[in-house]
Amino acid sequence: MDSPTEDTKSLRSLSRASIRQSIASRRLTRIESIRMSIIETSLLEKRLCEIFDVFDTAKTGEVDVKDLGTIIRALGCVVTEAELQEIQVQVEDVVKNCVPLDKFLDYMNSAINERKFKPAEPEDLLKAFQLLDPENRGYIMHDDLEKAMMEVGEPLSQEEIDDMMSIACDPETKRINYEHYINLLLVKIPDELNLYSIVDAMDAARLEAMPKKRRLESLLMEYQT
Repeated sequence: MDSPTEDTKSLRSLSRASIRQSIASRRLTRIESIRMSIIETSLLEKRLCEIFDVFDTAKTGEVDVKDLGTIIRALGCVVTEAELQEIQVQVEDVVKNCVPLDKFLDYMNSAINERKFKPAEPEDLLKAFQLLDPENRGYIMHDDLEKAMMEVGEPLSQEEIDDMMSIACDPETKRINYEHYINLLLVKIPDELNLYSIVDAMDAARLEAMPKKRRLESLLMEYQT
C-alpha cells in the first residue's frame, strides 16, 4: 500500500468521527429549552447553548469534562483525540474538573467562525476511498479498509472497527460499497441546526449590509487568503 496521504487521513478521520457522532446522537434524545438569560446572542451561540444545556443536567452552567468530546461531536464537528485534548486545555476548569459555559462558548464561537473541525465534503471523501480502489471497482475489501484504518493517523480500536464494519461491510461478500457508505455517513443536517451553515449565513448577511466598496474589498481579501 502507498504511504498515507492527506486524502487517506481525511477518510480515517471522518470514519472515526462518524462512529463517535452516532454514539452522541443516541444520547441526544431531546433538546431542552434554554433556561439561561442570554441577551442578544447570535444564532450560533443559541445552537451551542442548546447542546450544552442537554448535558448541564444540574443547570449550573457547567458540564463534566468527560462529556466534552460527545458535545463537540454532537454539534457535527470532526475532531481527533489529539485535537480534543488541545480543546480541553483551553476550556477546562481544572480545579472543578468541568467545562464552564462561558469558556465553551468563547472557544467554539471562534473555532466555528474559523471553520475548524468542519466535516469533509462528499467529493473529498470519495477521492480518499478511491485511493484504496485503484482498479475502480466501486468497492473495497474488508481487510484492506481495516488495514488502512489501523495504519493512518490515530489507529481505531477494534470496537470502533467492528462498529464501522457492521454498517459498511456486506457480511457475505466482505465488500464495502463505499459510495453507499458515504451516503450513510453524510446525513443531511438542517441548515438551521448546522453550525457551519449558520456562520455562512451570518457572514453573508454581514457582507450584504456593507457598503459596496467595503464589500468588494472584503471579497478581494478573502480571495487572496
